[in-house]
Amino acid sequence: MNLQLTELQRDALQELMNISMGQAANALAQLIDAKITLSIPKISLVGAAEFQQIFCTDRYWFTRQSFLGSVKGEVLTLLARAGTETVGGILDYALPLDDRSEKELLLELANILAGACLSGFSTQLALPTKVSMPTMFHAELRQADSFRWSSTLLLEVEFQLEGTAFDSRIVICLEQQAVAVLLEKLNKLLED
Repeated sequence: MNLQLTELQRDALQELMNISMGQAANALAQLIDAKITLSIPKISLVGAAEFQQIFCTDRYWFTRQSFLGSVKGEVLTLLARAGTETVGGILDYALPLDDRSEKELLLELANILAGACLSGFSTQLALPTKVSMPTMFHAELRQADSFRWSSTLLLEVEFQLEGTAFDSRIVICLEQQAVAVLLEKLNKLLED
């Protein structure tokens, strides 16, 4: 990827991500009445091999949601396997979770987190997007040829539900064309 981010662009993106991810954390915290802590957003330009590293773990469930509009891409939500039952109990799911309830819970959490993140991010940059409903993303689909992400800008943050083993990571993947649109909007924002 020939694309480079200036320090100013990276700082601005990180600030926009902080605001967006904070909105997502608030949405989840209100739903489950618990405190959520956030990591500092990570912003990186990666190739296919680096992108694949995200999936080299059995620690998480994976969901994916594509989005369209002024920018196109995909939001991946990684939801910790540890603590899923605890979160299910907090949200009044019957315990122990059966397969159907577990999938419903994971998709609900992914939709809340990814939807709020993407909405906040696209609103701040005036880049309207529509996000699809999340789907589970299974191990057999995690091979290099199943991705269109040969190179991409990754925007990533981790959410930790205090007092539990549950955490989640949101990874926003932008297509190369979308990165150019994003940087154009970002540059206009920085000029104002």
